[in-house]
Parts: sequence; C-alpha cells; structure tokens
Amino acid sequence: MTNRNKPWKGRARGVPSHGPSAEDLFERALAGDESPSSKAFDPRTDRKTLQLCRQVQRALMLSLAGECGDDLLRDVSVDSVDPAGGPGHLLVRVIVPGGSSVADVLIRLNDRSGKLRAIVAASICRKRVPMLSFIAMPVAEGGHHD
Repeated sequence: MTNRNKPWKGRARGVPSHGPSAEDLFERALAGDESPSSKAFDPRTDRKTLQLCRQVQRALMLSLAGECGDDLLRDVSVDSVDPAGGPGHLLVRVIVPGGSSVADVLIRLNDRSGKLRAIVAASICRKRVPMLSFIAMPVAEGGHHD
C-alpha cells in the first residue's frame, strides 16, 4: 500500500487533528465564513512590530534634529511611525511647521531616505532595515496638525 492510498495520512484513528484542515478552511472561505484565527498576524497589535515602530520614531526624531544636516528638516517633527503592511515597510508621519512647504519637505525626506535608513539601522536590532515612506502634515493655524 502506498502513502497515496492511506486514508489517515499518518494520524491515528480517533485522534483529533490540531486545527482545521486546508479543505475545511477552503470550504469556509467559499461559504463566506471568514472568522479570523486567534493567531492571525495584525501589525497594529503585534508587540514586536510596535516596538520597532517606537525605535524607528525615536531614531528619526534624533536624526532630523541634528544628524541629517538639513536646516529645513531640522524643524520637522515625527508625529508617528506605523507599519504599512508589516514590519518591512513603515509609514512615517511628519509634522511640517508653518512657513515651510510640505512638498519641499517630502522631496528632501525622500532624497535623504538612504541616510535616514542607515541611521535607523544603527539604532535597531534587526537583520533587515525597513523601508520608509513619508507623509507630511502641515501645522494648522492654532498650532495643531490636521
């Protein structure tokens, strides 16, 4: 008898499996029952990803304040760093002070993204440095960002 003809594929009879089979998951997806599993990856609640975001935010705040060597970027502050799909790509929200052009800030951030990633690499304990995408938000009249 070959393995192909065995009905239980290595499991003892009467022993429950450790989770739903691929066939069960496929049938549920076809039926529209998309109940998420308890171990599904959610980057917004993943502790390690959130820790990485805080480390990157801290490194970027320090680098923009002095290491970057750009007077326009010196006044920019980092509002938040969030995962953009996972820990390999992060979305950085920066606040642009009044009197500065949002477009100019984005151009300079993108031009210096290689240097900023190198600064981030020196401050985090990861094998791969995440890609950085930037969103600039101007400061409103009352001093609060939109």
